[in-house]
Amino acid sequence: MKLLKASEMAFADENTIKLTGIPSLVLMENAGRTAAQIILEKKDFNSAVVVAGSGNNGGDGLVIARYLLLAGKDVKVFILSDTTKKLSEDNRKNLEIFETFGGSVLLIGKDKLGKLRNAIKTADIVVDAIFGTGFKPPVKGYREKAIEIINNYAKYVVAVDIPSGLSTDTGKIEGVHTKANITITFAYPKVAHVLYPACEFCGDIYVVDISIDHQYLKEIHRYLLEPAELVLPERKKNSHKYTYGHLLVIGGSKGKTGAPIMAAKSATAAGSGLVSVVVPEELDTIFEIALIEEMSIPVDSKDGTFGRKAADQIKQIIKNGKFTSIAIGMGMSVNQYTIQVVERILKEKMPVVIDADGLNNFVKIDGFKNLLQKRRYPTVLTPHIGEMSRLTGISTKEILDNMEDVAREFSTETKTYVVLKGSRTVISTPEGKVYYSIRGNEGMATAGTGDVLAGILGTMVYRLGAKEGTKTGVYLHGLSGDIAARHINKESMKATDLIKFIPDALDLFQNYQEKYTFYKHIDPLKEIL
Repeated sequence: MKLLKASEMAFADENTIKLTGIPSLVLMENAGRTAAQIILEKKDFNSAVVVAGSGNNGGDGLVIARYLLLAGKDVKVFILSDTTKKLSEDNRKNLEIFETFGGSVLLIGKDKLGKLRNAIKTADIVVDAIFGTGFKPPVKGYREKAIEIINNYAKYVVAVDIPSGLSTDTGKIEGVHTKANITITFAYPKVAHVLYPACEFCGDIYVVDISIDHQYLKEIHRYLLEPAELVLPERKKNSHKYTYGHLLVIGGSKGKTGAPIMAAKSATAAGSGLVSVVVPEELDTIFEIALIEEMSIPVDSKDGTFGRKAADQIKQIIKNGKFTSIAIGMGMSVNQYTIQVVERILKEKMPVVIDADGLNNFVKIDGFKNLLQKRRYPTVLTPHIGEMSRLTGISTKEILDNMEDVAREFSTETKTYVVLKGSRTVISTPEGKVYYSIRGNEGMATAGTGDVLAGILGTMVYRLGAKEGTKTGVYLHGLSGDIAARHINKESMKATDLIKFIPDALDLFQNYQEKYTFYKHIDPLKEIL
């Protein structure tokens, strides 16, 4: 499922009408009819108020009003315009059709907002069809007051395409906007539907097909991760532990032994056949006690971190072993010897996942981008915003405002897979594709959850390949967190809880069957969870 911006949706809409030949009224009819079906299916009600704007979003609202009227509902329509001359052509046509079916419409300006308020107070639901995806905030004039009335008095709000007042292309809030219980959007979800804080005001989001011609969006490579489109590795009856890969985890230092332990245990839970952890020798006793299924390999250390001989020893360990992928950096600390270890690992001929202090060491290597460009094996980087700032030299604020663009530019330049972690995780690929994950929750904002992700990714990039492994690994990590949140108060969640629920997440993933109707839920696992 692609994720669109306003201009992209407008381009597809315009070309579907002009080149494919589907009349705009047909698209509007499809939009309004299917939206009305969802409203009737999802909400038990008797009365509705449709608040429509003067553009085509208002036209969609008038089609919805007609179908609700035909379903026997008490429907009142208010159009925020003082004259029909200001309505779009398709809006005006659907106004005429609605009135022909016996519906009543009131055009209102700032002097009639009292009537709108009284109607909304008594209605069971309000349909917000004021502004569509082409609107650019902020809302001004009496329409701002109309939105405030909806927010203050409506019992249940359905937004058509997008809550009025939000910007389609970002998660930013600028001025007043409606607060929806559900949003019904057309053809594809939009960026604002998934980015915080805007997405918090969209409620449950449903995507309906209105016959937009998809060929006009071939050049858009921004996607929403969906369980139905992801793959899981398979277990074969005729197999052994090496069939499923041998992950080498490298990390740990004094005071930070938990990080590589969590990465190792999450890798085992995600399906690695074997997991070995290279650790500073002084700390090996801790790892011997904590690791049961996983193995520890001590190397030279000094002051509780990797020592002078560590890089050469790790080189020999890899040469003598049967490792299939590497995850490095968790709890590693930063010094001249850890920098040498990271530089050494980048020369290995297997997939590498670089996390946490692996990234902090990495940026201290002269020409670190050139090292990535020269690698002939997949490299996955898992920075949070601060680490991405150190990798790129871009401020954290600018990254937060442009996560997709920053991640894509770095991926394409360095030929790496970037997992940029935040309230929404953005995955970018060497060829410039971007994927958004909506899995995960605020309970995961705690120490160690990134280490768990690194272990899962270390497993998946071998089992499924770098691209599919990264996508599936990120989704599985977030899904584990969402399942954990159903069993444990989010205030008390910890990283090891995610590891505990990886098996449940895999089970849900394997048994999930998407139910196709005339719409798609943007979060299809929500009801199951």
